[in-house]
Amino acid sequence: MISGILTTLFLILFVGLWIWAWQPRLRKGFEATARLAVDDDVIPPGELRNDRAEEGSR
Repeated sequence: MISGILTTLFLILFVGLWIWAWQPRLRKGFEATARLAVDDDVIPPGELRNDRAEEGSR
């Protein structure tokens, strides 16, 4: 009984996450994230933040 309920809950969770991930409004962000590994011109946001912190501490 419990295993059937858990299976159903996990199936609903999986389908919900799948629907969320395929929303058209998220596509632009996912594509930009996918290109980070191959684009040399793009600086990850964390590196920009660290550069500014170092400049402020000098």
